[in-house]
Amino acid sequence: MRVILEVISGATAGRKVRLTADQELRVGRTEWADLAVPHDSLMSGVHFALRSDSSGCYLTDLGSSNGTLVNGQPVSGRTRLRAGDEIRAGETRFAVSIDEESRTSGAVLGEPTRPGSAGGRLAGDSGLPRPQDVRFSMEACSSGLTLCRGNAGQLPPDELAGLIARQLPLYLMVDFRKLGSPPPGDAAQRMYLFPWLPPAAAAAASPVILASQETSEWKSLITQGWGSDAVVCLFSRQDKPTVVEHLRNAVRVKGKRGDLSGGVLGICWPSVMAMLLAHGAPALVRRLLTGIDAVLVELPDLPDTWQVYGESAVTQLLEKSGLMPQDGQPTTNNP
Repeated sequence: MRVILEVISGATAGRKVRLTADQELRVGRTEWADLAVPHDSLMSGVHFALRSDSSGCYLTDLGSSNGTLVNGQPVSGRTRLRAGDEIRAGETRFAVSIDEESRTSGAVLGEPTRPGSAGGRLAGDSGLPRPQDVRFSMEACSSGLTLCRGNAGQLPPDELAGLIARQLPLYLMVDFRKLGSPPPGDAAQRMYLFPWLPPAAAAAASPVILASQETSEWKSLITQGWGSDAVVCLFSRQDKPTVVEHLRNAVRVKGKRGDLSGGVLGICWPSVMAMLLAHGAPALVRRLLTGIDAVLVELPDLPDTWQVYGESAVTQLLEKSGLMPQDGQPTTNNP
């Protein structure tokens, strides 16, 4: 079963979060919630929770001050939701979309099925277009890279990441501080991007590097981080230790000779990474992308789009994923 919760009113209208089986999503006004709606003063800090499991999707009011309504009716206890239900918490309304067919489709999160098949995330009955119906634009960047851009409403970034991940391993740089949630897994095993920080400081401030195989929640992380300047998606044929070592070296800015201070190049944040890949010095960008085939990021000025940067072959990467270039924009170096 797959559930999509969409904010349909207020300052965060249009934001969507996807839940998969056995996942819980807490919604509220503060950073303690998984989905925060900070501008709604009538919403409680952590207002309600959704949980999706093999039997259905359920809402639980978490003792909120003003209660939670489903289709205009107040709820108490654990309430089962149906596709098309509308939730109201505080002054904010949410729409619920439930794809119950994925419960028995055999699809495995992180291993998307063939587009158009019964279990595919992009099958026609899911409400999303098939990949071959999705168009992307192309442009040359002053950095020497090629930028491919598409509509995030038409093809959500987590779906795109899943398509590309069929061809190349996916790694995420995630700033969990911005997400307001702790990183998954054992703290001792986490691959921090800033390993030189003391353990407590790293846990509080350092982004974490994750391989998609390490967590079944990687698509949810992309969705939750999109619009929060919190997640960068990297595609590389290299193993994780090699990718991590390269990124740690790339992010650290050395001080001048005799100066022991140093800084951080903020490639872990989309707002910095996107600008650097588009307009950075070509030599610097080539070093940064050594061993990295493509980068998927948001752009703060264009929140409704996704951006994929890479060498010229990145266009073929998207075409092999089933997407099509816009009319009048033929790709180059086609085999």
